[in-house]
Amino acid sequence: MRSFILTAAIIAFAATADAQIYIGGGLRFWDNNDDDRRTISFTPDIGYRVSRRFAFGAGIGYEYRKEKGVHSDTYSVAPYLRHYVYSFNGFDLFWEGTLEFCYYDPGEGKNAYCIGIGGKPGISYTINEHFCISACAGFLGYRHCEEGFTHPKYEPGLGFSLTNDLAFSFHYYF
Repeated sequence: MRSFILTAAIIAFAATADAQIYIGGGLRFWDNNDDDRRTISFTPDIGYRVSRRFAFGAGIGYEYRKEKGVHSDTYSVAPYLRHYVYSFNGFDLFWEGTLEFCYYDPGEGKNAYCIGIGGKPGISYTINEHFCISACAGFLGYRHCEEGFTHPKYEPGLGFSLTNDLAFSFHYYF
C-alpha cells in the first residue's frame, strides 16, 4: 500500500513538474448607466496540455445581468480540445473545438437552454514558465437554443460570428 501511495505521489509530481496542468479564466464587469444595464461574469477554466500541440480542458461560466431593473443569470459549461497550430517566440496560434452547454434564467419568464458545437481560433502568449495570456475570437459552428433563450453571445443557428465572441483569459501553469 505504501509503495502504491509513493508511486501515485511521484506520478502526480511528475505530471505537474512539466507545467502541464493549468487553471485560469476571465472576469468581466460592465456598468452602462445610459441603458441601465450591469453585467458581471466569471469564467474559470482548467486544462491539461498533453503535448506541445494539444491540450484539453473545460470552462465554466456564470453571468449576472441586470437590465432596466430586471436581472437574469446565465450558467455555462464548455469542454474543449485545443490544437496548437503554430508557435513562435512565446506566441502560439491555436484552434479550439468546443461543446457548449448554457442555461439561462431570466428572473421573470421561462428558463431556457442552449447547446452548441463548433470551433474558434485563438492566440496565446507565454509570459514565463507559469503564466500565459490567451484570446479567442469568433465562433464557427452550430447552436440550438430553446425558444425564449435570449443572450447576445449565444445566437441559435449555423454560421460564424466575430462579434460578441471575444474572450481574454489568464492561465497559471503548475
